[in-house]
Amino acid sequence: MAEDHELVELEFLEIKAQSMFEKRTVEFNFPHLKDLTAWNTVKLQFVAIGSLFKTMPMFKRVIVATVTMFFQQWTGINAVLYYAPQIFGALGLSSNTTSLLATGVVGIVMLIATIPAILYIDRIGRKPVLALGALGMGLCHFIIAVIFARNENNWTNQQGSAWACIVMVWLFVFHFGWSWGPCAWIVVAEVWPLSARPYGIALGASSNWMNNFIVGQVTPDMITGISYGTFILFGCLITLGAAFIWFYVPETSKLTREEMDTVFGSSGVAVADQERMQQINVEIGLEERIQGLTGRSSSITADIPAEKNVLQGTRDEKY
Repeated sequence: MAEDHELVELEFLEIKAQSMFEKRTVEFNFPHLKDLTAWNTVKLQFVAIGSLFKTMPMFKRVIVATVTMFFQQWTGINAVLYYAPQIFGALGLSSNTTSLLATGVVGIVMLIATIPAILYIDRIGRKPVLALGALGMGLCHFIIAVIFARNENNWTNQQGSAWACIVMVWLFVFHFGWSWGPCAWIVVAEVWPLSARPYGIALGASSNWMNNFIVGQVTPDMITGISYGTFILFGCLITLGAAFIWFYVPETSKLTREEMDTVFGSSGVAVADQERMQQINVEIGLEERIQGLTGRSSSITADIPAEKNVLQGTRDEKY
């Protein structure tokens, strides 16, 4: 595509608009840091994240983002992904071929499970997907624990029970793939107003990776020390996660940013962000370009569906 192609220019204007929006948001919210020197840039990260804890509406969003990611990791998904060979080995699968087969299916199941999430997650809603997925994963953990407890010292004579556990692990991975795998990240992104989204998502990601690290460190000791209690612990935690989602986290699907402000008890944040972005779009000519595109024939707009959707995202207040 040529450098002066219309789509390249539109993409450049969108990037420019986002950059200007972030700078003006800093000037408005943190005027003492508007001169983006190297030191001010460092301070801005801490000040901006700290500001999310100063008002109750933002703090509620912090809880949603960080606790959702806490439960995502304590579903036990990375315990399975990291230590599947050890887990399957504890079930008496000594054959390398059998162990690799059992482990490899985990990745295939995870891939297949994302397909229904892509197709139906907007129709079903975030809360039902997360709550039902959590209950499904919890049930799998509890069934594994029961089978494990009854056959822990006799796997060589109970290969059917061992394979039943493996099937439940696969089913657990499937439940994660269509629910908490993709949907937890969607919720973390949707609860924030545009001006706070980079810092809010950063908090959620920090919670995710911190708990990922903890799970990775403690899982081998749990498997060795408490055996099937590992699955009971994960099952109890993700069941609590289902309750947290259902009773605390609002449904974010198809809500406008203004409606999200109302849900969390804040007011005017999304409106101010929208007005600021609209003003920037007009200043740099992006608004005029978008209107020109939407007014053209369908044969032209059919060639740019993806770019058009991205550009309209600056104006469309639906998540």
